[in-house]
Amino acid sequence: MVTNHKDIKRNIYTSHFSPSKRALDVLQKGKILNEHETATDMIMRVVSALAEVENNFGTPVKEIYRLAHEFGFLLDNKYCVMSTPILTNAGRYLEKPLSACTVPPLDLVNDNISKIRRTIFEIHQGGMGTGFSLDKLTDPIAMLKILNKIAIESASSGKEDRPVGNMATLSVYHPKILEFINLKVLADKLKENWKFNISVNCDANFFSRLKVNDTITLQDSRKVKAKKIFEDIAHAANSCADPGLIFIERMEQDNLTPDLGHYISTAPCAEVGLAKGESCQFGYLNLARFLKKSKKVDVQQLRDATHILTRILDNALEISIHNYTEEDSKLIMSQKRKIGIGICGLADLFLTKGISYDSEEAREVALDLVTFINFESKIASHELAKVRGSFGAMNLYPKNRHLEQPSFLEKKYGNLKTKYISPKKWNWLAAKIRKTKMLRNVSTIALPPTGRSALIIDASTGVEPIFSPEDYYARHLLLKCSPHECMSTARNTSPRDHLLMVAGLQKGVDESISKTINLPPEITSDQVGQIYLDAWEFGLKGISIYREGSKCAQPKKLS
Repeated sequence: MVTNHKDIKRNIYTSHFSPSKRALDVLQKGKILNEHETATDMIMRVVSALAEVENNFGTPVKEIYRLAHEFGFLLDNKYCVMSTPILTNAGRYLEKPLSACTVPPLDLVNDNISKIRRTIFEIHQGGMGTGFSLDKLTDPIAMLKILNKIAIESASSGKEDRPVGNMATLSVYHPKILEFINLKVLADKLKENWKFNISVNCDANFFSRLKVNDTITLQDSRKVKAKKIFEDIAHAANSCADPGLIFIERMEQDNLTPDLGHYISTAPCAEVGLAKGESCQFGYLNLARFLKKSKKVDVQQLRDATHILTRILDNALEISIHNYTEEDSKLIMSQKRKIGIGICGLADLFLTKGISYDSEEAREVALDLVTFINFESKIASHELAKVRGSFGAMNLYPKNRHLEQPSFLEKKYGNLKTKYISPKKWNWLAAKIRKTKMLRNVSTIALPPTGRSALIIDASTGVEPIFSPEDYYARHLLLKCSPHECMSTARNTSPRDHLLMVAGLQKGVDESISKTINLPPEITSDQVGQIYLDAWEFGLKGISIYREGSKCAQPKKLS
């Protein structure tokens, strides 16, 4: 059922959101706004829908209004922005979840095509992207073509408000891995329409074999040189930007409830590992907005915003769980209650502070802020659990690694020294969670690309540098800061410095980080291979590249 925005209880918050011309264009063309809806209507709709979830937990009316006004203030003043599924669906489609992406609870081996088609249509038209593992299929190529055809049909139906992404992964040991790697190389020439990113899932054994120029054994017992597979991957990626690499073995090391389901695929941009039926809800903090006139971060304001966003995302998840049509999704999300606070405006923050993206200082500042957000989101989740209860799997030891000794937080962050959060604080929090068994969300932070959401608040996207020199100077004017010589952009930042930024941030993030390295047209396949190899060596969980000119339809020229 679609509700008219006028029926929403708009008096819970009065918005003063003022989008730029470009942002309004994104809102309108992206169908984020309802018909006849203004940007302020949208903010009021979203704030009302997410605040009213508080009624489910017996929150006093005065507290609900306080939360609504604090959250609305953050949105109106562009301190944060929600993912586009939340902005599109909240308070508008009462039957749709607010999740950004999911691994559909399908059995691609045994389910009939009509069921697969029906499920994907439902997911895509609900605003969610999909991730699939093709490992168990005898013919993954045939199934991928079917999945792609279904995605095209859904996109052409006119029923998708949001353009959704899709990911297909395949084990490097699958007998058809070489065919998979080269599947999209001639796609442009053949005028094929693809709605899927593809990634090869590689593990430590593969890279060990690659280093010594040895063979790997495929699942059908054939032996293939690891170097042959890797060279094909690099050549294909250089030719058409696919495949990327995904390291699910590494992602699984940070799966806090493996007995509830191992990670089998990822979100379309690889920012989270996902078990069967699992999904993710995102909101983003615009880091540059937290700078004071002194160009120092307002830590108290960032802390408060993180706590509000944690609570709001838990509310968004509550709506999603109620609206999932698949019981598998309802169950696993109730058991885990995974949320993802991300960031945007990182490059803007560097520009305002006069820091070059490709510097050690930039990497330190970024990690300081991300670990602060991570820590404070878990403090907020701990406090929220006292009122609402912990995620379902908290008491299902050994399914929950927060209860191990040492626990996940101690192992991952217990030796991490950053400006705001010391190892002592991490160890204190880990012990507190283990003792009280109070944590509302199994994990709280991930770094998606933020795409259109960042554009809505005129912020730089995700963890990426500013795109081009032209954008660089334009953002000087937008941010009202003095020009300087720190001209690090997506194009002239070296691949190594791109990777070092992600590698540094990965130390402070529960989940993964969406990252595409933009490359000039003259880059070679051997250089792409080195980038992919470095991504593994630097501890990333996945990587993709885009060489300028490798696709006929390029969204924006690199310059």
